[in-house]
Amino acid sequence: MYGKLAPLVRTLIAVGVTVFVAEILIMLVMVQLGYVARTSSVVLWDALVLAMVTAPPVYFLIRYSLRREHEMRLRAEKKAEEAGHLAITDSLTQVLNRRGIKIALLQAIAQSERYHHALSVALVDIDRFKDVNDTYGHQTGDLVLKRVARLLTETLRAPDSMGRYGGEEFLLVLPETDLEATNVIAERIRRRVRETDFEAGGAHINVTVSIGATQFQNGEALTGLFGRVDRALYEAKQSGRNLVVAR
Repeated sequence: MYGKLAPLVRTLIAVGVTVFVAEILIMLVMVQLGYVARTSSVVLWDALVLAMVTAPPVYFLIRYSLRREHEMRLRAEKKAEEAGHLAITDSLTQVLNRRGIKIALLQAIAQSERYHHALSVALVDIDRFKDVNDTYGHQTGDLVLKRVARLLTETLRAPDSMGRYGGEEFLLVLPETDLEATNVIAERIRRRVRETDFEAGGAHINVTVSIGATQFQNGEALTGLFGRVDRALYEAKQSGRNLVVAR
């Protein structure tokens, strides 16, 4: 209780002392100029009464103004944070969008090059997604996208990042992970998607994914990294889909 009241008491005292001193100076000047004729004791009492009367409202006025300014600043910061979040978030799946996952990848590359740690990426593509849209409609296709995104999020580890890279493609960024470990993670994802029952409007849809994976090579450009992971994914699709190709 005392801890909460102490700042209030100190501030009230500070405001009261300020008013008290200011009133004394004003009255002394007026006495010296002959505008009023008062004794020193009267001046002191006058200043004391004025300080006691004006200190509380002055304090609460200042406190209200500061609190309002603080609340406005918090609201502005929250809006800026929300705008920044929206700028890197896919509106449908609520995971990172293409811009957001690229930022995450660049950050992971910087860490990998600085500390010489392994870093891998994987590109997950939903097989025959156009057929899902054509057969069941785009609303069902959106549900499949959201469900796959949720499965990926649940399967990945805490340090990993994942984002929607294209229409039905998701890019995974896997720090501290070599190609062998990436293959294990990708296989786990592939099996989980295949074994999941996707139901929409009473229909049960069999969904599979193809995954291409590769390990970042220190010093290489993004074009080289994306070129290799694209080729790995293409090989998985050409080899029959529902496959993982890590190279």
